[in-house]
Parts: sequence; C-alpha cells; structure tokens
Amino acid sequence: MFNKLLFHHFPNVKSLLTRLQYELISMLDKDRNAIFMNFGYTSHHKGGQPLPLKAEDEIHRYPLQLYHHVAESIDWSGRDVLEVSSGRGGGANFIMHHFKPKSYTGVDFSSRAIEFCRSHYKMDGLKFHHGNAEALTFPDNSFDVVMNVEASLYYPNITKFFEHVTRVLKPEGYFLYTDLRYEEKVEIWRAQLKAMGLKLVKEEEITDNVLKAIEMDRERRIQLVDRYVPAILRKAFYHFAGLTSSLNDAPHLDNRRYWYFVLQKA
Repeated sequence: MFNKLLFHHFPNVKSLLTRLQYELISMLDKDRNAIFMNFGYTSHHKGGQPLPLKAEDEIHRYPLQLYHHVAESIDWSGRDVLEVSSGRGGGANFIMHHFKPKSYTGVDFSSRAIEFCRSHYKMDGLKFHHGNAEALTFPDNSFDVVMNVEASLYYPNITKFFEHVTRVLKPEGYFLYTDLRYEEKVEIWRAQLKAMGLKLVKEEEITDNVLKAIEMDRERRIQLVDRYVPAILRKAFYHFAGLTSSLNDAPHLDNRRYWYFVLQKA
C-alpha cells in the first residue's frame, strides 16, 4: 500500500528512493552478479522454447529472455540504438552480441552504473552516458531504435520522456518498450502512449510470463539480496524484486499489469 501511495501521489519521492536503491546495488555489487534489474520473462509454462544461451549467461536466463522478447520483433542490422535507463548494462551487452546493431548507446541516471558499464563492457560501437530520461540531450532524428525496459514506471513525468523518444527517433524508427502499471492506471498509460503519435505495430500483455519468471528465478534473487543487502534493508529489496524471503510465498507484481509494445515513427 505504501509503495502504491508513492507511485500515485509522490512520484518524485518514489523516483529518488528508486535511484538510491540502484546506487546502493552498484556500490555493493562490484562483480557481475547483478547486471540485470528487470523481473524477467519466460514462456516455458506455455510450451515455449528456452533461449539458447552460453553457459556463463545461464544465471541471467530470465532477465535476458525479457530483453530477447522485446528485441526479436525487428531487424537490427545497421541500426543505431539508444537504450534509456540501461542500468548495469547487461541488456546492452546482450543486444550487441546477439542482434549485432551498428551501434548501441546506453543512458542511465546512476553515475555508479555508468562507471560499472564503462569498466566492464569493452566492445566497438557500445558506449554509455550519464543522463536523464526526461531531458535527453541527443539531437533530433539520431536513432533507429529506442529501447526502454522496465524503467519508465519510476519517471516523475512520463510525458517528457515520451516527447524525447519521439524527437530522437529517425523517421521509420522503432520504440521498443516494456513496463508495468497498476491495474487502474493502465488505460491512462495507454492514452499517453497513443498521444506520442507513433504507429502501434505490436502490443502484448505478458504479466503471466513475468510472474512465472520471478517464480522460476526466485532462489537466485533471494540469494542476491541476502548476499549484497544489509539485513535491515532486505525486506524492502525482496519486495522490490517481487518476492518475500519465504520460498512458499507466491511472486507478485503488487497488483500491476505488465505490457510490451512496439511502436514506429512515421
């Protein structure tokens, strides 16, 4: 209930608390155990095939599968890509290796996350910048693709972000977008997306897929919280990860629905 109150009535406070959580994770995790911050995705329970992964990537299977599901709808060859709120860079690194776009720029508000990315990912065409999703500084018509994965729910002013997405996209460029909203806010959210003036190419509710991924990834997530987070803060971080410390409790999205969209600029 407190979390919902912050989302609805104090978005700037919620954004600040979320930023502090991300900064804390970047400070505590000096290696590469927490390079993804999303809830994950799976279609295993619906007969889907698991994504083939290298052995070293298997630990990140479910967060990686979310990036793959978001990305697989378009052709990436020759594309210049911007990911807004790229976090600790796991998705950026995966997209560059798996889909091989021409270039990939990650932007994030966490200076520690950007420092981590710059020191851990060395690949031609992959770069990271510190920046604000609601005040992007890139020129108009700069990118063929803009990605945003499970991040915009924390932005105080989503309209400003959407305006920048439309501005920096090249004509015919794609906005690949996935996130969640409280059930009673979904229609308002969809109206905000429609107001962007982009063509809706694809939309899909993936709430069940995300909840199943949290369930299948439960043990690893609990271990990460227990390893890196001080005991006094663990309850909040379990909730942040869609879990409690008990293996018997069901995963949750706090009564939110998770959607995936592909939009295209005319």
